[in-house]
Amino acid sequence: MITPHSITFSSDRTEAIASIEAVEGGRGWCNVVPNAVDDVDELKVNFLGLRKLEGVTVATLVTRPARHAVAQPSSLGVLHTRGRLGRARIAELLEGAPFRLTQDHNQRGLLLEVPVDTPAALLLEVMCRCTTALCDVAMTGTWRLDRYLRD
Repeated sequence: MITPHSITFSSDRTEAIASIEAVEGGRGWCNVVPNAVDDVDELKVNFLGLRKLEGVTVATLVTRPARHAVAQPSSLGVLHTRGRLGRARIAELLEGAPFRLTQDHNQRGLLLEVPVDTPAALLLEVMCRCTTALCDVAMTGTWRLDRYLRD
């Protein structure tokens, strides 16, 4: 069973960091979405690529359970409409975060491997930075975090 939980946050990120910590070790996933000034849907993807070419950028953190008692890296995906970003732009967005690029796709966005033991605060900072920098609509300065915990 999956238990969803949503919060809105801005500069006080304490609860958002705790939500990311709660899904560690394969216990679930989190989506971070900037709140738009106007009523705009989030970007969604299907197996062919983006369903529509406008919407609010979405960052998704998916954690994986340990395998043979060895912690596994998580993945961070960023769905956006900017096409391929290139290594220089991605490095700028990461600002030194030690995430490994696994995909820079023109229709499916970015996919990054997140090393084990990456602090939740750093993960959240990168998620907020990417969604802000790659969003094509006016934002309110707040984000929504949707957490999905496996029971």
